[in-house]
Amino acid sequence: MAEEEETELSDDQKKGIAKWFLVNAPAGEIQYVSKDLKLVLNDDDVYNEAASEAFPVYNKSHLISLKMPGGFGDVLVTSYGELQDNEYLDPKTAQVAIVDHVKQACTKVRPATDEELPSAYVEEY
Repeated sequence: MAEEEETELSDDQKKGIAKWFLVNAPAGEIQYVSKDLKLVLNDDDVYNEAASEAFPVYNKSHLISLKMPGGFGDVLVTSYGELQDNEYLDPKTAQVAIVDHVKQACTKVRPATDEELPSAYVEEY
């Protein structure tokens, strides 16, 4: 029998596979998948890169809801309410939530500026 060569995956290949598993985790199960994936990878740098890219995609595609600190209520993490990379508008309270995607938590809240709020015409509907 011929011996099979074992080839080590590059860090980019590992990151791509890890991102696939994270983005395709079942609804509400990404934290479990990420915990197991971190153990399998055994490389914090590769895991952190994959997680920082995959979690925002997962969170927005699953429309997760996060509690805002200070009793402001909840904010939906969606591409429609996204102002910047980690900032999401809650039009009901006129607050902007700063989100840590990997921890799936709202870390800070700030008042929305006039430019960030929907126009009066949109609010009618």
